[in-house]
Amino acid sequence: LPAAPTGTPAEREQWLSAKLDEILARPALAGVNIGVMVAEIDTGRTLYAKSERALFNPASNAKLFTTAAALNLLGPEFRYKTALLAAAVKNGEVQGDLYVRGTGDPALLSEDLWRLVADLSGAGVKRITGGIAIDDTYFDDVRVGPAFDQKNEDYAFRAPAGAVSLNYNACAVHVTPADREGAAPRVVVEPVSSYFTVVNQAKTGSHKTELTISTAEIDGHTQVTVAGTIKKGGPEVIEHRRIVHPDLYVAYSLRGLLERRGIKLGSHDVKRAPTPPGARQLAVHASPPLGVIVREVNKTSNNFMAEQVLKTIGAEVVGRPGTWPKGVEAVGKFLAGLNIPAAAYKMTNGSGLYDANRFAPAQVVELLRYAYRDFRWAADFVGSLALAGADGTIGHRMDGGATARFVRAKTGTLAGVSCLSGYAGAPGHLPVAFSILMNGVGETQTGEARKAQDAIAEALVAFLGAGTTQTAQNP
Repeated sequence: LPAAPTGTPAEREQWLSAKLDEILARPALAGVNIGVMVAEIDTGRTLYAKSERALFNPASNAKLFTTAAALNLLGPEFRYKTALLAAAVKNGEVQGDLYVRGTGDPALLSEDLWRLVADLSGAGVKRITGGIAIDDTYFDDVRVGPAFDQKNEDYAFRAPAGAVSLNYNACAVHVTPADREGAAPRVVVEPVSSYFTVVNQAKTGSHKTELTISTAEIDGHTQVTVAGTIKKGGPEVIEHRRIVHPDLYVAYSLRGLLERRGIKLGSHDVKRAPTPPGARQLAVHASPPLGVIVREVNKTSNNFMAEQVLKTIGAEVVGRPGTWPKGVEAVGKFLAGLNIPAAAYKMTNGSGLYDANRFAPAQVVELLRYAYRDFRWAADFVGSLALAGADGTIGHRMDGGATARFVRAKTGTLAGVSCLSGYAGAPGHLPVAFSILMNGVGETQTGEARKAQDAIAEALVAFLGAGTTQTAQNP
């Protein structure tokens, strides 16, 4: 940490201002557009400000607005429901199709789907005369979020949205070298599902591994193509890729699990269809509470989950089906209560991916102050942020020193963008809220931008720790 400032509160604040000016004036940051705001949690008094009203691309700092609005509007106890239903059941036989109705659960995994099948079997179902119908009408059928079309990437962070989704709408591709050169490596896609087709064009070679792994839509399936070379005797390569059809992904995966459980299907057809009125619920899975889900959204910066949460807010607050515009409208209602009018910012998606959003450091700090002071969900929100030197996206930053575990923050990283916003604290003191938004960061400046952010956080911890007259109190 920097040497702790001494003197009166006014002198310590002068030290803080000078220290932050010094950090931001580093030659390595030349040409970077920087906005910073630091304020007291309880009073809102500004401790430092630089371009605090200017609008910046916040990258994944946009998730702070998405998750805070969700916790406020839905409550940390909110749970998603995924259900299996049928129009009629007679003597252990589902008459017609088995319906899967979802409400946007961003945390549904293969093991949860298996439990639904086990519960279906436990209810006595042995046969389904029809096929599988996916009811994802809780959301609209727009799969790709606003601004996502700026790049056509098949990485998992760009996964599509869907009211019925599985495994973050992504898959893991495992590539293992063969025992002899020239032979095709072993390719396994997890989870195992007939939804995937694999094209293996790769070879095992004697030189370094150079693989390309891609996914694409082929006849209602996601085709995984592996090409290039993997080194003989080298380590297995595991990469995650987005799937194309959330509904079909679930349907084919469910069909395989039903067959493994011994539940026979009269038809192998899969389709999208709304659940008929009066359908009987046969099994249901409830997600972890929203207060738990937002931890993964913010600590690991999960884009897919953030977009699912935003569309959920739209469905619950504005009306079904959930859409991105409805989600943004609902967040806008929440922010209006913080005196942040819709005309003062730009928000189009919930994850902050690509060039989609604009917020000011002062707006981020106002959000952070409000979230910290609302007892109903403050603990869930603050606990969702990465912990310096301990976990999440800043688990490797500010570690090994006095700052570790005294900074909780959300990172934001895109090409040309680097941000860090959250809370800095010290023993026996209320934390301060801070936001550091950097745009126009050159390719060689990303590391320096993060060093400057960490240095600012360290200065805030030193500043708070040097205060001898403050006592902790509730805001």
